[in-house]
Amino acid sequence: MTKLPDQVEAFHKAMRRLVAVKEVTTGLKNLTAYTPDTYSFPGEFGDLPHALLRRTGGGLENEVWANTEFELSRDEPGWLTLEFLAWWVRDLSRSGEQIQLRPMALPPKAYEVQLGRTLKFILDHFVICDGDSNDPALRMMQELADSLDTSIDLYAEVLGKLACSREGQG
Repeated sequence: MTKLPDQVEAFHKAMRRLVAVKEVTTGLKNLTAYTPDTYSFPGEFGDLPHALLRRTGGGLENEVWANTEFELSRDEPGWLTLEFLAWWVRDLSRSGEQIQLRPMALPPKAYEVQLGRTLKFILDHFVICDGDSNDPALRMMQELADSLDTSIDLYAEVLGKLACSREGQG
């Protein structure tokens, strides 16, 4: 497996502090090439932030989309973790960060029943990267990691067993 940049690993580590987070992955794509005629394509195109891209007629020039997908346990801790993350994203967005949280699922039935098995969530983060450098995207990932760690620490008493300490993460 390819080693992720330290900043992405830091964000994944912060996400995994929330015990209901079962899986977390992050991809990085330049959105400039995605135009409205590509949104209905199958596969990975189905996971694009369609509404946002339609509003701007496609990705902005040099815009990079960091998409962090995560799955939660299907229980009360998962529901409470989703509420905490929804607040955190809302708060960041209100303060000017280009971030949103959205659900993603597959059709209820394909070859077999999928309903209840495919729900995951995507954190969409956006940044403009001039030239070939992904440095702004990596800085953004580190800032998100620091912000989430700080929020978990700040609300540790309320979160209780939903989160573990920074030292408790490996």
